[in-house]
Amino acid sequence: MPEKALIFISCGQFTPDEICLGTEIERFIKEETPFEPYFAEQQNTLEGLVANILSALGRAVGFIGIMHHRGNIVAPDGKRITRGSVWIEQEIAIAAFMQHVLARKMEIVLYLQKGISREGIRSQLRLKPVEFDSNTDVLRDLRARVPAWNLVPRPNAPLIARWNWKLQPGYTGERHEYLFHVELYNSSDEMIDQWKVEIWFPAAFIENADSSGEFVHKISSDTNYSPDAKRIFPGRSLSVFRIPYVVTHANWPGDEG
Repeated sequence: MPEKALIFISCGQFTPDEICLGTEIERFIKEETPFEPYFAEQQNTLEGLVANILSALGRAVGFIGIMHHRGNIVAPDGKRITRGSVWIEQEIAIAAFMQHVLARKMEIVLYLQKGISREGIRSQLRLKPVEFDSNTDVLRDLRARVPAWNLVPRPNAPLIARWNWKLQPGYTGERHEYLFHVELYNSSDEMIDQWKVEIWFPAAFIENADSSGEFVHKISSDTNYSPDAKRIFPGRSLSVFRIPYVVTHANWPGDEG
C-alpha cells in the first residue's frame, strides 16, 4: 500500500474537551481524507513522546495547530496578555522553521481560541489564524479546508536524523539547562559510511554564542570519523551532535528580558 501524506495535529490535552477535539480531528483525517493523521496523544512515555513527536514533525507535510487558553499575564508595560499552550508554540516554531528555513512545502492552518494574544514567533509569521469559540467551529472549518490540500508524502530516506532534548539536573525557576542530542539512524538493509549532516540551532539559547547571527551552524560528516567509527550498520544509530542550551526569562520567545 502506498504511503500516505502525513498531517501533524498539534492540539492541547489539558482538558477532556481538548483531547476530544484532537481525537475527532484524527478520526476525520483518517476516515474522510486520503491523508494519514498524527496526534501525539497516542504516545505513552515521555521519552517516546519527545522522540516520536519530533520524528513525526520531520515527516509531516501538513500541520494543524489548535491553541486553547493557558492563563493571563501582565507585561511590564501593563498590557494584559492571554497565552496559549507553550508546547504548541514550540511545535508551531518547528513547523515554521521547516517551511521557511528548510524550504519544505507544508500546508499550515492555525486555530486560536478567541482572546489569545499574538506573541513570540507567531507575531512574526504570515499566518492568518482562525479564531474559534467551540470544537464545532474548528471541525467545520477543517472539513471545508483539508480536502483541498494537495499533499505528497515526504520521500523515505535510508538515513534518518532522530533527535531529542533532556532537561539537565540543577534547574531553577529562572534557568533551565537542556541537552539537545542528534543521531543518525540507518533504516536500510545496507551499511552506510558516506554521510553529511548540518544543523542550525537558535543562537539565543546557546551561551557565549556569536550574537551576530540568528543561528549557530554546525556540520558533521563521515570525514570527521575513523574508517570504523563512521560506519552505520542497518538498524544502528550514530550520535553526531550533543548541544547544551539554556532557557531563561531573557531568551524565552515573546519576552523582552
